[in-house]
Amino acid sequence: MIAQDVDNQSKDAMYTYEDAVAATTELCSQIENLPARRRAVREDFYRSFGDADNDGLSYGDSELAFLDWEIQAGVLDPVTGSAWWRNVNLHFIYLSELAGCLATHQLPGDQAPYPTRCWLTFIADPTPRHWYRAHNASILAGFALHQEDARAENAVGQLFLNITLYRLMFAQALVEEATLFAELGALLADPRGFSVKLLVSLADFYPPHYPLTEADREVIEGHGLGIEELGVRLMDGWIRLELRKLYREAAEWNQAPELLNYLDGDQPAYPPAVDRCAVYATAQAVASLEGVLAGQDLAVAEDGTSGLQAG
Repeated sequence: MIAQDVDNQSKDAMYTYEDAVAATTELCSQIENLPARRRAVREDFYRSFGDADNDGLSYGDSELAFLDWEIQAGVLDPVTGSAWWRNVNLHFIYLSELAGCLATHQLPGDQAPYPTRCWLTFIADPTPRHWYRAHNASILAGFALHQEDARAENAVGQLFLNITLYRLMFAQALVEEATLFAELGALLADPRGFSVKLLVSLADFYPPHYPLTEADREVIEGHGLGIEELGVRLMDGWIRLELRKLYREAAEWNQAPELLNYLDGDQPAYPPAVDRCAVYATAQAVASLEGVLAGQDLAVAEDGTSGLQAG
């Protein structure tokens, strides 16, 4: 047994970050066109890192419930599904599974993307806040990466992407205790609890088919007369009243400044219009340049000379 442990340690010592990237990339390639395999991979992840409590509840419960909806609705189907949903989900899997691979081989995450580092934090210390930051940072990375795929969705599909996005950011806000709900909100939004699983099972929130049609617009916006529809309207109305503040705070929690670009005024607007993307990119470039110039000015002040110094 001791010899086996030594052998395993030796193998881990030879395993590199590049090996982890290659292994995770290969895994994603194998499951790309197999929705059921995607789910099995995520089940395995949470079986290893989900911190199940005595009742068998896991941090993976809400993610797997939503993945069940994606499979049922057909958005992950490689032929008839949605390029956006498939690609965002696969990128999400890559970022989290990379963390699992790094943790398994006891490798640091210094070189890893920010969402993967968040998953490593969650693996080391599973809490609702750490889970949401890992999960939502990964989702937002997919939103940023696949804007062109989002533009291929029809108008109702794009509306649904925005609704899904701001509901997810709001759920995180409950755990971050950034709302009036405080401790009650953190309990309701805990990904191990029943409430998030319940939300993704309601047809009033997530129609079980793809693509969406104009007939689905009233459903996803909660314009029916039942108590569930009323709940949808009240929740969404409340969120949208504070949407800019919510996105500003969520951008900080998840280190995703592009989230603010998914607004047009105070209205949700993902995918952003191409001209707004250009304005955002210019603003980011200006901010970066200002940072560089500020650093140069500081260097001038410290050495007492005049004029800008070469970088």
